[in-house]
Amino acid sequence: MAHFPMNTLEVFLYELASVLERAGGTRGIGMLVILAALTVILPLRFGAGLLDPRLLLVYAAVAPLLAGNFTAQSFASDKARSRIVNSDDPATALATGKVLAATAWGFFCWMVLMIVPFVALNYSRRHLLLPPALDVLALALFAAALAWLASALGSIFASGVTTPSSAQSLVRGMIVIPLLLFAAALSVMPLAMREALARMIGPGNLPFTLGAASLLMIAAGWPALRKTASRIEEMRHPLSILGS
Repeated sequence: MAHFPMNTLEVFLYELASVLERAGGTRGIGMLVILAALTVILPLRFGAGLLDPRLLLVYAAVAPLLAGNFTAQSFASDKARSRIVNSDDPATALATGKVLAATAWGFFCWMVLMIVPFVALNYSRRHLLLPPALDVLALALFAAALAWLASALGSIFASGVTTPSSAQSLVRGMIVIPLLLFAAALSVMPLAMREALARMIGPGNLPFTLGAASLLMIAAGWPALRKTASRIEEMRHPLSILGS
């Protein structure tokens, strides 16, 4: 049967249709279910403190981590890599569609892990306790932007290795190490700077701060996609690259 080149939308839909494989199979889906179940502990621990923007920001780390795992499988699994090398799908469409699918998966996981504890928090209450709508929208945009940037940068690493485990290690390191460095920097940051940062993510300022940060991360992802597309071309035509 003839294979027609897929455009970005078709690659995106194909990747989403392969979500079970990209998410690590039934084991990966099971881990997500377990994580979601564990989040019901948070309302018991924090109560109404769950509405604190600083605590909600911690959830945003879920999106890039799970999007990164998806990206690793999307580029480095045997089946995916064979299709990348042997198909005539445009390199840019492949890179963009795969990264968008990983972003969508990371964002979906973030939504699940955000919704479950708030359902538990409000289960027996007559009056709903929810964050301000603008804060929720800003957090959603921020989580999506983090997933996008992690997937775009991770695609560079994942397209350059031959096994999903190696790709996952590289992508996780790319995400976790900056988070650890940021946490370490906070511990030694002068008090005045910490207070200024707290005001930036405090009530009233959170939507503007996260909105600006999200736009910067979305913009930063495009050069990474172009790099991944170039890598795909190098994988397909190594001799012509060397000879040029």
